[in-house]
Amino acid sequence: MSMLSWSPCASSVQLIPLGLRERENYATSLLQSATSFRQITQIHARIIHNNLHQNSFVAAKLVALYYSFKNTSYAARAFHQVPDPNHFVWNALIKGLCQYGEYEDCLVSYSRLVNHGSRPDRFTFPVLFKACSKLAAFGEGEVLHAHVLKLGMGADVFVQTALLDFYGSCRMSSAARLVFDRMSERDVVSWNAILASYVRSGLVDLARELFEDMPEKNVSSWTTMIGGLVQGGNPREALKLFHDMQITGVKPDEKLIATLLSAIADLGVLEMGQWVHDFVKKNGIRIDPYIATALIDMYSKCGSIEEARLVFDGITTKTISCYNAMIMGYAVQGMGKEAIKLLEEAERKGVGVDDFTVIAILIACSHSGLVDEGCRYFKLMREVYKIEPKMEHYGCLVDLLGRAGRFDDAMKMVESIEGDSLVLGTLAFACRLHGNLELGDKLARKISQMDPTNSGLLVLKSNLYAAKGKWEEAAGVRQLMRVRGIEKKPGCSWIEVDNVVHEFVAADDSHPCSLEIYSILTELTEHMKSLRANV
Repeated sequence: MSMLSWSPCASSVQLIPLGLRERENYATSLLQSATSFRQITQIHARIIHNNLHQNSFVAAKLVALYYSFKNTSYAARAFHQVPDPNHFVWNALIKGLCQYGEYEDCLVSYSRLVNHGSRPDRFTFPVLFKACSKLAAFGEGEVLHAHVLKLGMGADVFVQTALLDFYGSCRMSSAARLVFDRMSERDVVSWNAILASYVRSGLVDLARELFEDMPEKNVSSWTTMIGGLVQGGNPREALKLFHDMQITGVKPDEKLIATLLSAIADLGVLEMGQWVHDFVKKNGIRIDPYIATALIDMYSKCGSIEEARLVFDGITTKTISCYNAMIMGYAVQGMGKEAIKLLEEAERKGVGVDDFTVIAILIACSHSGLVDEGCRYFKLMREVYKIEPKMEHYGCLVDLLGRAGRFDDAMKMVESIEGDSLVLGTLAFACRLHGNLELGDKLARKISQMDPTNSGLLVLKSNLYAAKGKWEEAAGVRQLMRVRGIEKKPGCSWIEVDNVVHEFVAADDSHPCSLEIYSILTELTEHMKSLRANV
């Protein structure tokens, strides 16, 4: 019998005449040392030659390795060579399928496992719950939960945490909490899972209470809570929490930095954004495309398009997200020609175009008055980019046409797609800009039928009347809002002074300098009135 040995320069693999267990261990150790797909196939050939390919222990390693080298066909071949696979082989197959996003096949393979008579273990179910989360397969997840209890694994922390995360991803926070409360052991991963469950469900206040009660917090805990505050529309509190995190000595990772930059972008506080950028550089945090995209978005929203472009130009490998962020940055600044030039560069370099790219370019054309160019790119969606327009794209096109005063074309588009209240509201806003009271009133009535409690659109209708000097009609809309108990959401703005963010809400006097602020506002108002009187 031949020997099983391996060296980097060897062109073949040989077996040594040892017992079965020793040969199993030796074969798997060779597989573990393989550094290329070619080496794995050579070892696999000798494994077949020595009749070890039907061995579950060796096959499980082969399946996992083939998946790690992104060769699904060879992985499947290695699996099917085993006539009676044990749970190790099934787990390798199920995990590999999940890694490659084959979530339905992952669940089908579990059904085959059960029908085959194999017994899943504590490593099988977490992968299956992840597949259910990705598919939003709540019913299948509940069935798996029943299997967990039936097999006596309900108390396993590893399985419980995966189950908790599954319910959280399905926004079933009450079910997730039941699992959490029944856990005999809770580590930081379990606490993070229930925290994420609350955040996904929009229960930010409950999440904050839980966060404060956590016995241990890691960077993932802080990231989840800060992200929840940003998503919940409280970026100022998110920044405050980041400062608290720094006091505890927890070092931020790439995901937290990107989340933090999102909060700064919402606030528009440039100095703080620059500080975070410097923090990233000084602490050696790699500016990957993910962070770079967040930096571009932050600088753009803070009004510093030049710094956004510097970040963009400094990215070695630009992804479509990087291009999208920069194109959108140009869009919100009304720099339509620059946005189009960048889109052409993305196409030329083979980066491609996705549905968000088209949204960004349509906004850029709309804000720059490039009507014909915008219409052309909308047409290219189906013909060249093979992207089916969504309601967001139609809304952008309606906005483009409305801003240009092309109301007939805009209305044809609205009627052809049966636009929702948001699309109609976009066109109604354009009517206000151009003083088209007749169409604006028609749209406002239609919107009221769709969404009678929409305060913003009712205010828009009132402003349409006011713009035409119809003060009684404008007052009538406001009176209707009062009668129906519909309140306009108060305006809110932030300003950064000496690296401190100040928040202002309409009709709010809680700011410590409110007396001085309102006094100056009164002076400014009187000054503007006097200027108007002298015109």
